[in-house]
Amino acid sequence: MDERELEKLRESSGLSLDREGKFFIHGEPVEHARSQLVLTQGMHRSPDGRWATRIGREWAYVKVADVARFVRRIEPLGDADRPGLLRAWMTSGEEQLVDARELAVSAGDALYAKLPDGERARLSRPAQASLAEYLHGEGGEIRIELDGHRYPIAQREDEERSA
Repeated sequence: MDERELEKLRESSGLSLDREGKFFIHGEPVEHARSQLVLTQGMHRSPDGRWATRIGREWAYVKVADVARFVRRIEPLGDADRPGLLRAWMTSGEEQLVDARELAVSAGDALYAKLPDGERARLSRPAQASLAEYLHGEGGEIRIELDGHRYPIAQREDEERSA
């Protein structure tokens, strides 16, 4: 198969990822848990910057509604030498350390964390709820209090690239 034909197949994969981290193929949900995990673990930026997923050596483009990475669980690291760090367990199975200063909230009140590679990850509802005791708000501003420090949570302004 030549590169042009392969690119056409990648473009017509029918794969999409919704705002909650659920995969669809041609509008139908991917129900099988292992398939969902394989697609999640394969997410990466294609050479042109669009989101794609890889299975083995092959990959295809994924239309992404919001972000391509999601936090399943999150908790304060609790390290006095590194205040403000959170340990995030991703839906892909990997662990990431995120900085509380890099949290952002969307207009819809969803929380996002900036990952070490610069991408944003959306916190699942349970992950967001697990931070409830550390979140405080007054006067329309939200902050997270960790390790004796207060960190304001910015309004999310950047829009992730999709497609």
